[in-house]
Amino acid sequence: MTFAGYILGQIQDLQPANGKIIGADLKSHVINLENEYKKLKTIIDNFDFQNLVQKKPPEPTPIILNKHCSYCQFQHFCRTEAEKEDNISLLSHATEKLIKHYEKKGIFTIKQLSYLYKPRRRKKRSKKPLIQLHKLELQALAIRTNKIYLQDLPQITRKPIELFLDIEGVPDQEYEYLIGLLVCSENNSCEHYYFWADTCEGEKKIWSQFIEKISEYNDSPIYHYGNYEVRAISKLAKRYESAIDIDDIKNRLININTFIYGQVYFPVYSNGLKDIGKFIGAVWTSPEASGLQSIVWRSYWDDTHDLKYKDFLITYNSEDCQALKLLADTLTKINNSTDSLPNVDYADQPKKLANEVATNIHNQFDAILEFAHSDYDKKKICLAKIRKKKEEPNKKHGRPKGCPGHFKRLPRARKTIFVPTRLECPEHIGEPLIESERISECIVVDLVFNKSGVKKIYLKYVGKMGFCRKCHSHYNPPAIRVNYFAYGHGLQAWAVYNRLFLRLPYRVITQTLEDQFGEKISQTSILNFMKYFSDFYTETEQALTQKILSSSFIHADETKISIQGVEQFVWVFSDGKHVVFKLTPTREARIVHEFLGEYSGTLISDFYPGYDSVKCKQQKCWVHLIRDLNDDLWVSPFDIEFEKFVLEVKNLIVPILETVDKYGAKTKRLSKFTSIIEKFYEETINKTYSSDITPKYQKRFLRYRNSLFAFIMEDDLPWNNNAGERAIRHLAVQRKISGAFFESMTPQYLLLLGLMQTCRFQNKSLLKFLLSKEKDIDEFK
Repeated sequence: MTFAGYILGQIQDLQPANGKIIGADLKSHVINLENEYKKLKTIIDNFDFQNLVQKKPPEPTPIILNKHCSYCQFQHFCRTEAEKEDNISLLSHATEKLIKHYEKKGIFTIKQLSYLYKPRRRKKRSKKPLIQLHKLELQALAIRTNKIYLQDLPQITRKPIELFLDIEGVPDQEYEYLIGLLVCSENNSCEHYYFWADTCEGEKKIWSQFIEKISEYNDSPIYHYGNYEVRAISKLAKRYESAIDIDDIKNRLININTFIYGQVYFPVYSNGLKDIGKFIGAVWTSPEASGLQSIVWRSYWDDTHDLKYKDFLITYNSEDCQALKLLADTLTKINNSTDSLPNVDYADQPKKLANEVATNIHNQFDAILEFAHSDYDKKKICLAKIRKKKEEPNKKHGRPKGCPGHFKRLPRARKTIFVPTRLECPEHIGEPLIESERISECIVVDLVFNKSGVKKIYLKYVGKMGFCRKCHSHYNPPAIRVNYFAYGHGLQAWAVYNRLFLRLPYRVITQTLEDQFGEKISQTSILNFMKYFSDFYTETEQALTQKILSSSFIHADETKISIQGVEQFVWVFSDGKHVVFKLTPTREARIVHEFLGEYSGTLISDFYPGYDSVKCKQQKCWVHLIRDLNDDLWVSPFDIEFEKFVLEVKNLIVPILETVDKYGAKTKRLSKFTSIIEKFYEETINKTYSSDITPKYQKRFLRYRNSLFAFIMEDDLPWNNNAGERAIRHLAVQRKISGAFFESMTPQYLLLLGLMQTCRFQNKSLLKFLLSKEKDIDEFK
């Protein structure tokens, strides 16, 4: 467009100021061409016209297929060349960014890409299914080996009568003209129904016919492929009222693509129904049948009303429904008989093939490996078949003998403490309890800390139980939470401190407690300690949140963690003295909006776009910007233009930061740099650059002009996000040590981690704070 405007300018002596680009979806956007002419002139000035005159053939442009290829007249030529090259862009999920990423590793073909796949072993403790993402390397492996690979079995529930739906429409006119329905019964007999609209006015009629037809099969699932049918039904339901409940129809819709994406990898280039259908044996009458071609046929029908185009569309719709039925049957077959299908294999646990003799050998060796563990003295190596132990009819509850935490007898307490009876029923508020003759006793093992060290003590708590006349139940005194045996506050605080501050695994904590104090506890007990302290300090976290929101600025940062194999995100908020953590399943910045609410201070963050929509003043972290500039300068050492740009940035920011270091972030000292910043933008930012990397930073400086220099206009406002990074670093280190976190314990761990980091920022001991039973960290000394 810029070149066309340039030519027009040469002809009419006036260059067009703007241009309009209209996309395939008929949406348009206006482009300002005045700045683009400068870039074009640079290209023209550097163009080698001599080679053009001598008719030297230009170097071919690298072929990268994308979603727009279906609209291009050269599609067949480019695809043929890409297939000859075994180009990675043949894979529908391969973006240009991903392709460049693989090229840096020396991967240029699908065959090379297939060797990058490494099977991953799922952890045994992961109980719920993982969120599967499409793996490009596994798709390439399926194509190279011509096998179907499974990440998870496709769990499709089949019914005696099933409906297969396919809807055809005209996107630019926003109406649906053909609804196809394939009704299949239990004996595998199928009948295709179609509802055709000659014009837009007929859409209401075919919608009513469709509703009437599916009402005949109330309990039957409606299978479809992709999201087009869901959107079309929602749109038609809003447009035309119907007697049937539309929510019932939506609940019956089953998108078969959800059973394939990230779970089943067919040896094809994309997950499109046409590609998969052709592989499993589906046939289309027209070789050029596609969604785009159907729009062309409909256009011909609207112009000529030639019945052959109507027949093309009805046939195409029917064959789509049949392909969908065939795909559902294939997935069911894979699910029911995976081991007997030679061309189907598990991605992470390939099938092990062996004859009868080899199978016996494997079984013998497996038995040896099973028994030859660290407990060899207790169990002899045995090659006999492992018999399943019959469950004991009267199996006792609780920990078995020998398990850590199991006590044969209660220890003897050196001191007895008598506690008062509970006064009020915990179940019936306001109902007084009657003191009964029943005695409640509890032995508590605890750790006592003093200046000279720490020692273990046993205390015995004794008190009379209270009786409620309403619920006819007896209740322990408030000081006795558990009967018979319990762990004291000091011991629990010591275990939580070891887990949080020292990052020790649960196994190491239990072993240390046994070695140093002679106490055997289970790892589950430490989890209970964490829950107890998290409940105890819930009010403290709320108080920390209020103090952070009352600050004039807030640091925010985020990092990802693995929770039993599922990736989630942890967000940290801090004012430099107080810290809280929040957990979200995705990286959406909704939690930032919810946390800040009506906050009127300044948010200090990195350049993640999710923070940009927060409606408050912002200061972007210069450390992130300088680090990115420095890294890219190392990558592009011979880019003179970018080097000059970075030099100008350095000349601007270094004097400012030197002033901050010498006098502090005071507006009185920093206001003199306002004119220098204006000059920097005029002379350095508002220029035309031709290199690949410089315009990226040019756009960043333009987009974040106000938020990059907010610290100049406000006293004591940090110019970096170091506090946020310091607060979240402990979690990043713990992530490297632990790998994955437990889903049930992560919220409690993050709450206590916020307390620990708050103590750290205020130079206070976490252990002493936990032992003190105080709830206000600011008041604790």
